[in-house]
Amino acid sequence: MKNFLIYFFILLFLYFPSRSLYCSGNETQVDVLYFHATTRCHGCLTIEDYIKNTLNTQYMEKLADSSLIFKSIDFQQSENEHFQDDYKFDVQTLILSKKIDGKEVMWKNLDKIWEYSSDYQKFRKYIIDEINAFIK
Repeated sequence: MKNFLIYFFILLFLYFPSRSLYCSGNETQVDVLYFHATTRCHGCLTIEDYIKNTLNTQYMEKLADSSLIFKSIDFQQSENEHFQDDYKFDVQTLILSKKIDGKEVMWKNLDKIWEYSSDYQKFRKYIIDEINAFIK
């Protein structure tokens, strides 16, 4: 019986190995955070659609493995108001946040989203260039 238990635990370990054997311990995640007001205009909705379309076509693999996360956040809700102070913004904006092992190590405000909101191709290029530079 003792040998059976030993073999059982060995097989269990081999079948469900510890994540630490495969992880470097420095898991990096980039959050793409679109902050919007409660009341949303056509432009705000369009920008969110542009972001989603760009991420879904350009970063499908990173979204699937959760190394890139998209969140749309109403910054006027009481539980989210702190983000305005955290990221220093007053109006709708897009923030990239890099986390290593769950701790934010850097962030960037992509403040040109409104500048490119009337041209999807320029908007898309801006987002892709900024995300790619941020990931490196």
